[in-house]
Amino acid sequence: MNPEPSIWKNRILNITTISSIIVFLTLSFLGNHGSTFMSNDKCYALLGCNIGFFGYDVMVHFISGIMEASLIILLMKKFLSFNLFHESFWKNLLVVVSLVALIAFSWEFGELCHDQFRVKVLHENLINPNNLDQPTSNDTMGDMTFSILGATITAFALRSFMKKKKVDNNR
Repeated sequence: MNPEPSIWKNRILNITTISSIIVFLTLSFLGNHGSTFMSNDKCYALLGCNIGFFGYDVMVHFISGIMEASLIILLMKKFLSFNLFHESFWKNLLVVVSLVALIAFSWEFGELCHDQFRVKVLHENLINPNNLDQPTSNDTMGDMTFSILGATITAFALRSFMKKKKVDNNR
């Protein structure tokens, strides 16, 4: 047997994961001109981060979906005790997309809590909605949609990595 294909496959998965993390961090810090990480109000004036369903913010969430999906696939391949994959690609697709959706939901919930804390506890004057992490529901739904879209495309692109190896019980 030639071990070359499996080595090549692992390199592709590692390169995908590392490159998506680098691109995500680069895009994240491009929008950071203040003290908060990825603050919409900081990059709105330059890039239109929270103009609703599209804008700079979409690119960040789309790439974060790619990064999260490739990281989930990598972790499930490296740590077999955490492997949730099945023989069926469609079940694996559902697992990866569901985990990315959970991460996206958690992120958006964190933004909501941050906004509520700033308004209710710190009593910040946020009359301009561009100062909020979540200015509209369009922004929230757009962020989640593009994260899930990035994860779905990544799952189809890395389809060959998403199979559980059969264990030979005859040994």
